[in-house]
Amino acid sequence: MNNQTEPCESVEINDTPALKNTVKDLCHRLEKNPFDYNAHVQLIECLRKIGDFKRLKIARERMHETYPLTPTLWLQWIEDELKNASTLEEKRQVEVLFKRAIDDYEDINVWLEYCHFAISTLDFSSADSIQQAEVIFESALSHQGLNVVGGSMLWEIYREYLTVVWSQLPQDHKEMKLEQLNKMDRLFQRQLSIPHLNMEQTLTEYQTFLSDIGIELYQPRKHSDSFIPEEVKTEYEKALERLAVILPFEESIEESTDKSEAEAVSSWNIYIDWAVHCAKRKKPKTSKITDNKNNENTSTNFVISPNELCCLFERAITAHCLDTSLWIRYADYVESQLETDVLRLQKLLSRSVRNCPWCVELWQRYALVTETVILENITFKSNTNGAQQESVSNESDLFKEVDGIYETALAAGFTNPDDVLKIWRSYCDHHFRRLCLLDKASLSWEYRLSLLRATFGRAIEYCFESLHSQSNVDWSLLNYYAFVEAKYVEDKERARSLWASLIKLPGHGSRAEYWIPYIQFEQNWGDMKNLLRICAMAINSINFDQSELLFQVVLRAVGETGVPVKQYRDIITKIHARRASLIESVKDVQSVKSDAEVPVKSIESKVPGSRKRKLPDHQNDSATVKSAKVSKPNPTSHGTFVPHDPSKNEFTVFVSNLDYSVSEEQIQHTFEKCGNVTSVRLVRDYAGRSKGFAYVEFENKESVKTALTLDRQGITRPTSESVSCDADTQKQKEEDNSATPKPPNCYDRPMFVSICDPSRLKSCGFKYTVGKKEPEKLFVRNLDKTVKNEDLEKLFKQYGNIVSIRLATYRNGVPKGHAYIEFTNADDASKALVATNGLEFRNKILSVSISEPPVRGESGPQCSKSITSTENKKVFKTPQNIGLSSSHSVGTNVRKSRTQLEFLPRAVHRTREIQDPVSEIPMDTENTDSESSSVTGSKDNEYFRRLLK
Repeated sequence: MNNQTEPCESVEINDTPALKNTVKDLCHRLEKNPFDYNAHVQLIECLRKIGDFKRLKIARERMHETYPLTPTLWLQWIEDELKNASTLEEKRQVEVLFKRAIDDYEDINVWLEYCHFAISTLDFSSADSIQQAEVIFESALSHQGLNVVGGSMLWEIYREYLTVVWSQLPQDHKEMKLEQLNKMDRLFQRQLSIPHLNMEQTLTEYQTFLSDIGIELYQPRKHSDSFIPEEVKTEYEKALERLAVILPFEESIEESTDKSEAEAVSSWNIYIDWAVHCAKRKKPKTSKITDNKNNENTSTNFVISPNELCCLFERAITAHCLDTSLWIRYADYVESQLETDVLRLQKLLSRSVRNCPWCVELWQRYALVTETVILENITFKSNTNGAQQESVSNESDLFKEVDGIYETALAAGFTNPDDVLKIWRSYCDHHFRRLCLLDKASLSWEYRLSLLRATFGRAIEYCFESLHSQSNVDWSLLNYYAFVEAKYVEDKERARSLWASLIKLPGHGSRAEYWIPYIQFEQNWGDMKNLLRICAMAINSINFDQSELLFQVVLRAVGETGVPVKQYRDIITKIHARRASLIESVKDVQSVKSDAEVPVKSIESKVPGSRKRKLPDHQNDSATVKSAKVSKPNPTSHGTFVPHDPSKNEFTVFVSNLDYSVSEEQIQHTFEKCGNVTSVRLVRDYAGRSKGFAYVEFENKESVKTALTLDRQGITRPTSESVSCDADTQKQKEEDNSATPKPPNCYDRPMFVSICDPSRLKSCGFKYTVGKKEPEKLFVRNLDKTVKNEDLEKLFKQYGNIVSIRLATYRNGVPKGHAYIEFTNADDASKALVATNGLEFRNKILSVSISEPPVRGESGPQCSKSITSTENKKVFKTPQNIGLSSSHSVGTNVRKSRTQLEFLPRAVHRTREIQDPVSEIPMDTENTDSESSSVTGSKDNEYFRRLLK
């Protein structure tokens, strides 16, 4: 969508049948994905080559419904329509196209063509036609006449037009001719008072005009052959001084066209910063007498008008229409400095969301300004009670425009859940404002309330469906809904049901961040009875980590409510009891941990009968006893114990997630390209089978750095050598292969390469960037499982230099269906994004976006884990009474990359079960469901004795 270059390849097919097939394929692509920008542009280009103007017009209209057309596309459309425009009505339709093109981008080339069109359709015998042409010229000057680089062309064509009109006037119409000459003179003076290129040439043309057809306007001054008035020369010199200051900025803009997008935008921002600073200055008072000494610093102190600054902004957003910062700066300036021109701001924001639909701030401001414009057009009248009622019967239809803006924003495809929540919150604000304009006795109150509740319901439904599995979910929207119901609707029971539904979600009952707003809500809008009930529930449910924070909030809430002293003391007693219980639970956890860490030797030494039994008296050492033959195990197959040498950690890498069939030879063959391998230690079990991890030692440290780059790559299997293994391993391998059929597609299992750190103190965790955008990296989804790195490189390398391609896989090597592709710069990534998003590749529609990996959920001791079978699924139901239908429920399976069965020693597993004692403490049984918590006690010796009976 950048106006400087079209972000798609040109269709170089001249054969008409081939073009028709291409058109058919492009139409098929657009049916699947109407947001495929490249397909729209290519379809227009193909239809234009074929000459099918009927379908071409339809294709252009469909593209304009989704995207703004670039000035180049608009000029091509206008050129095609002008070829077939013969009647007056057809020429009027062409003029409509010019106006639509200017609504998208105020490009100077479009304005020039518009002025040429006005001259070509001019009727010199019609005064209305002449007046309409002058209106077009004046509009062009008001929008782009202040363009320092190209504005002079508009002034020149306007002067040529006035000269032609003057020449067509009869000679006897002297007054009309004189009036036309005065128009040309004023036009010259206006142009000479503003800075633009080729000002010296303009001054020369003005001198020629005054000495030729305009000789009767002024008399030459004494001792001079110049006809130019002194005041015009003064303004001209000021404009020259301003031009000298502006030229360095213009040269910087011109030089940045060959640089990256970021550098080009930076040049525009520097230019705009200077212009905004100049626009804030107060205009100096002009005096009749000009002192050259006092005006030496005029070039650094002149004031820029709002029209000049708006012209500069228009040039910037036309050149970089996808940069949100330029749109936001433009909107800020119009809103702060031109606050009375609300329609101009609305039009600007409407254009911004079509160019940058991913920007939440632009959508919010667009909806607010549209709501303001509608309210200004609605008149109010007072009813008998003094309240205000809308007097416009179609007021609901007018506000549908605002609703449409929010609905379009929600369908824009935001990848960040916080952005979607911002849109929902603004949407609810809109309906809430409309509700507050009415009195409860109004006939429209219930209707407005139903709209507000429906909007809140949809918003909270989105939270439950899309955000329940994420950590740190923002539930302020539910707090907002409950506040409105309690204060303005006075339906406190509905508000309480909202909070209860949130508390009942898994994991919420033990967290203070959910109880504290609930308690504060009851303190502000509830009653004493419900406050005491909620405080008791919170005390019984809180975990140890956040208990003191909650206890302080509970005490202050109860104290500030003025409860009787007996009930206040009861709350204190519950807090003390709960605190003691939590401390005791923590001690139990610590004792279990210490028991689990007892050395094995100390346990075995206490087992009775572990000592060696003496021989009976009738047996002695001379007795000949035939012993069974025991074959000595192969030390290489069972592994050799090598004492760990900490001094070699810097020369060693740890390789895990290996296939059990991989041998030491294959590992050595894989890492030989990194450097000289001194040893490979493949860890095996007692039976000689591989455990799936190994230690690779190199001769120097530099080889370790090279080896770490092989992380998540497959083992190189040499084709020339046969993989040998012992008989036990081969037999086990054959049994596994017979028991488990192989899938039709075989995938390479990735190996994990990390530094050798037996203590695991240097573990760096997840090594990729999370929580922020990576403009130079693309996230490609919906890939076919058979796609390889080479296929992705072949597809994306045409848009720029690729740094790396990472195809995400599971631990067994099966692709996940998405990949990360990193380019050398953000410009190449943007080109690839626009070109491949929605592209059909291997019978699948690709979904391409800028990489922004979410922050992984944190886990800690407070996060209780349940052991369930893989057939049992967790289902989160949408709470009732939130504006949704009672039959609606939200179910989402908890997805994990491995089995949910945990095979752990009983002592360790018991430690994990009671690590979070709060999860075993139920809430108040009178007010909560029995399913919300479960009590799981430890098994004593008596329990196992009963099992053995």
